[in-house]
Amino acid sequence: MEDRPFINRILISLVTAFSFVAMSLSGIAAFIVPQGKVAFWTNWTFLGLSKTQWGNIHITTSVLFLIAGIWHTWYNWTPLMQYLRGVPDRMAVSLRDLAVATLITVFFAVGAVTRTPPLNYILNFNNWVKESWVRTPADDPPFGHAELLSLKGFCKKMYIDTGEALLELRHAGLRVTDENSTVEQIAHMNKMTPASVYQIIKKLERPESIPPAVTIPTPALRQVVPVYNSVTRNRTATPPIIKETSESPRYTGDLVVERFEGKGIGKKSLTVICQELHLDCEKVQQKLKTRNISLKDDESIKEAASRLGMVPIEVLKIILEGELI
Repeated sequence: MEDRPFINRILISLVTAFSFVAMSLSGIAAFIVPQGKVAFWTNWTFLGLSKTQWGNIHITTSVLFLIAGIWHTWYNWTPLMQYLRGVPDRMAVSLRDLAVATLITVFFAVGAVTRTPPLNYILNFNNWVKESWVRTPADDPPFGHAELLSLKGFCKKMYIDTGEALLELRHAGLRVTDENSTVEQIAHMNKMTPASVYQIIKKLERPESIPPAVTIPTPALRQVVPVYNSVTRNRTATPPIIKETSESPRYTGDLVVERFEGKGIGKKSLTVICQELHLDCEKVQQKLKTRNISLKDDESIKEAASRLGMVPIEVLKIILEGELI
């Protein structure tokens, strides 16, 4: 048997190849994995591993591939320099290959940031794959990372009586320690998904218990009602009756966050939101224009926020603040 050092060209080449395969497989998992809130809400797995586990694999194998790649480059530095320098009668070919390789790499890197065609098709397909995992409304959590809240906190946010929820869960045969257990812990303890836990208590929601919206104080409208003499039909000297009528409730920033954060409204376009909430779309567009914000007709709030470098809920607050509820 040939006597060679433990760390040698063959070993490094194999580690580079194997880590590339593992990194590629975890990269495929990262490409198809649903959005985090959906993955954790439905206990999504691929080949028996969760989103978090695939993410950990991708990180560690990427580090291994980086180390092995650097080591492999060091072992093959001389041949690499020969490729780059070329020989006198092949210099132009070497420069051309170097230029093309550089341009291809830069195009894929910069194109991913600018969403340049045809790379934007790959990114759009990636979004489609991620969103396709939401097959029913039950697969989409009511708000981001709802499974991390305690049962008490979750019920408060969903307007469910905590005591009734505990009774309902236990009546359904679930083991629940107390109201301080998280939805995720309850699901794990009973070998089910957080989505399934929510479906059991969803019927206990009491939207009518939502407190009245807090509105910005506005001056009451004063309406003067003249009093007429019943005989002469002329105005009398009686002081006019002042009737006060208050303005209808309007959205505030806090109310927008409370009602819509994590509810999936960011997937809708401005036109759809205006239709559903009975808003004047032209008036809203003018309001956005004063903030130097423009939304395309077929663009979702989430896409617009990404393009503008904002958070979707902030765009929604600009749209709704001051509008009638």
